Amino acid sequence: MNSSGLLARRGVIYALLGVGILTLAAINFWAWLFVRGVQGQIRDQLTRQVKQLSQTYALLIGERYLLQDVFALPENSVEVIALQQMLFQFKENADLEGIFLISPDRSTYISDRISPAEEEALRRFPLNDSLFYQAALGMQPEADFVQFGEEYFLTTYTPVFDITDAVVGVLVVEAPARLFSILGFIGNTLLYVGLGGVGLIGLFAAIIVLAIRRLFRIEAQLHQQSRLAHLGQMAAMVAHEIRNPLSIIKGSADVLRKKYASEQNELFDFIPDEIDRLNRLVNDFLQFARRRELRLEPVDVAEQLQVLVGQMNDPRIHLEIPEALPPVRLDRDAFQQVMLNIVENARQAITPEGRIHIRATLASRRPRSLTLEVIDDGCGMSPETLEKIFEPFFSTRATGSGLGMAITRQLVEQMNGTITVSSEENHGTTVKLEFPLS
Repeated sequence: MNSSGLLARRGVIYALLGVGILTLAAINFWAWLFVRGVQGQIRDQLTRQVKQLSQTYALLIGERYLLQDVFALPENSVEVIALQQMLFQFKENADLEGIFLISPDRSTYISDRISPAEEEALRRFPLNDSLFYQAALGMQPEADFVQFGEEYFLTTYTPVFDITDAVVGVLVVEAPARLFSILGFIGNTLLYVGLGGVGLIGLFAAIIVLAIRRLFRIEAQLHQQSRLAHLGQMAAMVAHEIRNPLSIIKGSADVLRKKYASEQNELFDFIPDEIDRLNRLVNDFLQFARRRELRLEPVDVAEQLQVLVGQMNDPRIHLEIPEALPPVRLDRDAFQQVMLNIVENARQAITPEGRIHIRATLASRRPRSLTLEVIDDGCGMSPETLEKIFEPFFSTRATGSGLGMAITRQLVEQMNGTITVSSEENHGTTVKLEFPLS
């Protein structure tokens, strides 16, 4: 199956996972909205009933008592006791949580039972000042929906008028809304279960996505290995067919050089140079196509870098290595080739006055690792070039094979390392290598 088919399958799987999560979230959200809608309808109906009940009780009280005199009477008088009994009957018949009268100035409270402790409790009752004062002015305010912990209550404030239509008191009725506790529990349960379900499915989806990505990455690696195996076979055949004529051409050039050695002709230099370049190209092609087995062993990186810089003998290269650098498990030859490719690219990018810094640092985080940076102040690369830097056969030089950085990344990964490149035009390039410590 080709890579485009795999990508299409991966997109479908991701889409199905996303649709499943969104569907579950939508169902739970709809159920939560439904419960909220039921709560609103029940609240409206309960509010109408409690308001009608409060208005009826206020009318009965206003017709039977002159409340101004009742508020002025002692609490053990016959009128106050009779009013308490009337409020008690209202409370029992309607299964109310509480019912009491308050004078317009809020100085006197009368309930179904009055004791000093209960009166003090009534005075601490959390009245809604705005609604109370509306009722004290003769208006019928909206009901107050109050929640105390897990319990819900509906409180109404109803003015009580005397025979002259003057407000002589405010009847406060507190009705329990037990159904709201159940609906609230159901709504919260749906919300929490929905969020938990979405989170759980999201977790499973993330695991599945990671597994799918790993599966496709493995499949891509197998496809790449298969392609490289075929490429290696073809490379060996092509190299054999190319090297034989190159050997003949080089031998003929040597014969001509010896025969006409007295003549100064630059053609004698061009032919061997071009043959050597073709041989290097064939070697690069073979190395890229045939992944060679590396021998990893503890390597003194500082010593290897010092040898490399000494061999290049370029004063533009500056080495910055900390003391007592621990050994790293590497392949000596592969490491030398990696650093040679990177540093050589940097040398070709800088001017005669330019600088190259090779810097080694140890990471303090776990797991510990060694970071090598090759920093130059050369011409840098454009974003388009940087994106293709590791692609095989991509080169910005006319004489380049385009396999140097591809082979470099291949070798680095075989040594369990990582390589990244950052660059900006006219501001230089930084190649960063990271290897786990032994």
